[in-house]
Amino acid sequence: MPSSSKRSILITGCSPGGVGHALALEFAAHGLRVFATARSIKSLSTLEERGIETFALDVTSADSIRALKVEIATRTGGKLDMLFNNAGMMYEAPAIEADSGRIHTMFDTNVHGLFNMVSTFAPLLIATSPSAQNSAPPPAIINTASILARIPFPFSAAYNASKAAVASYSDTLRIELEPLGIKVVTLFMGEVRTRLMSPDDIIFGSESIYSDLSERVKERSRNHAKDSMSPELFASQVVKEILVKSPGYGKGEYLWKGTNAWLIWLLDAVGWKKIFDGTVKKLVGLDKRDILEGIAGKARVAAN
Repeated sequence: MPSSSKRSILITGCSPGGVGHALALEFAAHGLRVFATARSIKSLSTLEERGIETFALDVTSADSIRALKVEIATRTGGKLDMLFNNAGMMYEAPAIEADSGRIHTMFDTNVHGLFNMVSTFAPLLIATSPSAQNSAPPPAIINTASILARIPFPFSAAYNASKAAVASYSDTLRIELEPLGIKVVTLFMGEVRTRLMSPDDIIFGSESIYSDLSERVKERSRNHAKDSMSPELFASQVVKEILVKSPGYGKGEYLWKGTNAWLIWLLDAVGWKKIFDGTVKKLVGLDKRDILEGIAGKARVAAN
């Protein structure tokens, strides 16, 4: 396919029901040439029907990322205006009982895959950098972190850590890419109604010292789905911020979008270090004395 005069954006993690899918549609509605990706290209058929170019991509595979770069470069003449790193997965389990294999898989997706996407596609973004006399919007990288990078969300320690890693990496990347004219945006995603967080994925097991809390954690997940913002509204707010409100270099580099995102930003900025402890403990029952004693008792038995 020949190069287009439209600004282009590559978005990872665009399966139906998720934020990436909604973002792809929203950016396309604003006139951008959208390259949407997911592990299975079959899941992207509805986007393809809307004129969006779709590709299979496994962000945990360096070969898959390199192959996509070649394809995108061929289609755009070696340039890319924006890279939106949205792909991610969530694994919820007690930190000291979590499966190490699943944690490694999650970090490969949420962290290492994002790192590889940035380093691989950076040359295409650099090739798009406008001259000092050009008033066009700068090329940009948008990295999806989470409000959980700032909250001690129980039974999600590894996921929280992966998103904290993304936030720290993205903030440092912003400084390193400044001389290249590439804008870096860190998106702290609040609560959004997607399939990322599902009660069906929460299984502590009967031998877990936290087994009495399993149902409370599942209930937390169900309430998340019920009370959260829709992917479509989230995408609308994010795209408007990126393209309309703060398109220039040095503006809109930290976005807090999604249900409760602004509140978390405020409390994190002005509150004391443990300001979230009471709330997150209450959500799963860690504020109840009998529950705490039961956990401690099970742990002592397990240790002997």
